[in-house]
Amino acid sequence: MGIGMGKRAALVLGPVLGALVALPLSAQAAVRPDSLPSKPDSLPSKSEWLKDVAPVAASLQDYLKHRLAEGKSGEKPAVVLDIDNTSLATHYDRGKPIEAILKATEYAHAHGAAVLFASYRDPDEQDSTTRELAAAGYTVDGLCLKPHGNSPGKAQVKLGCRKKYESQGYTLVANVGNRSTDLEGGHYEKGFKLPDYDGQLS
Repeated sequence: MGIGMGKRAALVLGPVLGALVALPLSAQAAVRPDSLPSKPDSLPSKSEWLKDVAPVAASLQDYLKHRLAEGKSGEKPAVVLDIDNTSLATHYDRGKPIEAILKATEYAHAHGAAVLFASYRDPDEQDSTTRELAAAGYTVDGLCLKPHGNSPGKAQVKLGCRKKYESQGYTLVANVGNRSTDLEGGHYEKGFKLPDYDGQLS
């Protein structure tokens, strides 16, 4: 009788085991979650990222050359920049500048434009962020972070920063960021978007 039961069990289990073997590897892995490999980093290498940044930075500098050369009397031109992965290479080389962007801001400052920053960093990071930017070589004529308490979303914080700068008399000739939220809402003349790879780069 034990033999008969064994035959019946084999008849029942046979098709099940066969189906499991026939499953694609991805489906078999799903049967055992602990066997799933970690998700690979889908962001490009640092050198590839810098190649993608280069044409945007070149366009920014070319624009600044023309725009600042035709400045209006009494105007206070300024460039406003996001910080993380726009001014500083936070993901790839924390604390270090993105050299092509730094070069453009140096040109702007040398030709009469203020260099202003707008970030969603916490308000208690004001001093440390200023030091980080200065250590990376940036002139910091203004730094606006998200407000204390329940702050609005990123786009609203960045827009609020630009409006604040405008209220101080600045004409924001260029706005530079790597996320769409850095550019939403206007209150600048021309925007320059660095890559964020579909939101994967913060």
